[in-house]
Amino acid sequence: MLDRFGDRINELESVVREIAIDITTGTFVEKLTPQKVWEKTSNRIMMVNELIKELREYLFILKPENVPSIEQQVTGIYERLNLFQETFKTGTSAIGGSQLSIEELRKALVEVSEFISLCRAVKAEPSEIINEILQLREGKKTEVFAINEAKIQHLGNLVKEAQASYKEAAETIKRLEGHIESLRSEYESLVVNLYKKEDEKGLEHSLG
Repeated sequence: MLDRFGDRINELESVVREIAIDITTGTFVEKLTPQKVWEKTSNRIMMVNELIKELREYLFILKPENVPSIEQQVTGIYERLNLFQETFKTGTSAIGGSQLSIEELRKALVEVSEFISLCRAVKAEPSEIINEILQLREGKKTEVFAINEAKIQHLGNLVKEAQASYKEAAETIKRLEGHIESLRSEYESLVVNLYKKEDEKGLEHSLG
């Protein structure tokens, strides 16, 4: 499990590095239309989304007591990536109009890099309960399986604590989802109105 988790972390880091080198560095990309920028990034952005989704599940398993903060961080990344994608729907198609999109992408990559750091930290130091289980599984595989009554009792207590934490986290996430959706709708409305005003100003200027 930890090996696969580590592989996925490395994959995400590699994709982020490729995007950073190809898209967010230098000035050539600012000469591209937003459509061209999207063509260069869309497949890798989809990969980032999928990898983050999978890594989130590992984090939930390895650190069940931190589910709310993990979910909040992942939600923030998805929102930033969505902002990047939204700029292609509401922005201009002119050359040079990709600057806003690239800036959103840069911010998203910073947040993804922080997420990668979190993944590596959790992999190095999972929850006590998970660490116990992993050690027991490894011991069973190598036929060095040693456990006593005290350890069984301790593990049982950890399981109960993790279950309680997960239940509380699930309820918190459900409440947050409603607030986030409301904020997202409000943001999209503001963005659309902003671009409409800019278009109106541009039209007035051309007529004047």
